[in-house]
Amino acid sequence: MISVKNVYKYFGKKNEIKVLTGVSCEIQKGERVVIIGPSGSGKSTLLRCMNLLEEPTYGEIWVGDQLLTPADPYLHFDVIEASRTYQKMVQENASATKEELIQEIKQKDLLRKREGSAYKKELKKVEAQYRIDINLARQKMGMVFQHFNLFNNLTVLQNLMLAPVQLKLMTKEEAKKKALQLLDRIGLADKRDEYPSKLSGGQKQRVAIARALAMNPEVMLFDEPTSALDPEMVGEVLDLMKELAAEGMTMVVVTHEMGFAREVADRILFMYDGVIAEEAAPHDFFENPQHPRLQQFLKSVL
Repeated sequence: MISVKNVYKYFGKKNEIKVLTGVSCEIQKGERVVIIGPSGSGKSTLLRCMNLLEEPTYGEIWVGDQLLTPADPYLHFDVIEASRTYQKMVQENASATKEELIQEIKQKDLLRKREGSAYKKELKKVEAQYRIDINLARQKMGMVFQHFNLFNNLTVLQNLMLAPVQLKLMTKEEAKKKALQLLDRIGLADKRDEYPSKLSGGQKQRVAIARALAMNPEVMLFDEPTSALDPEMVGEVLDLMKELAAEGMTMVVVTHEMGFAREVADRILFMYDGVIAEEAAPHDFFENPQHPRLQQFLKSVL
């Protein structure tokens, strides 16, 4: 469903802030994956890279067999072999195997912009075959943010209808019917004509989830959806997320809610210092953590 391949994400003018350092993971269709970890570990950045709200510095993001990011030459042997750098190394290191040379190029980050026309041709070939417009990909990926991100100048109903109509996925009548069904489902049909400023935090987040569902997504990404809520409002949002999980929705959730992770997740990823330090099914994750930093983290939050 979603493949994250050797993703690095750096920030700053000189890439001095290294947030993700070589992250790879696979999200299968129908799977519920929860990402946890201390603040600053790269959880939200990884999630945002999955739908290119943050573009990886290196690495690739795939949805099925479609490439969302620019092709990373270091992930394609044919591209590396077409480079001037590789050709020069072959001449200078006749005894080295192809695998050894490619490994050295990757480790030392030797590829540069001036690698020749053959290199550019191979790179373009990969993108022509696999790359998809990110806006088309996002139609399959619902995103729910920590701070709701509703349009305050639109009513609840208008918030739900906006994207399907503007992207010409539904007529206004179809979008309205779908929106009303979703509002009824989340228990907020009576709020259809209210503006977000009139809603509680829990109501806003449920509307935000319904807005994402209005696009009929294949996967839902949740970025700490309850962290901005008062404690008494957390349950109503988690209950809705549990319903989606029970229905088989593919979900990737960044959260601090350990109870939700234990109950709903098929697999939990623990991020620390820009990498996935450990991953396991909930029982093993909580009952038999292996990484010392995870052991310390669980002691502090449980």
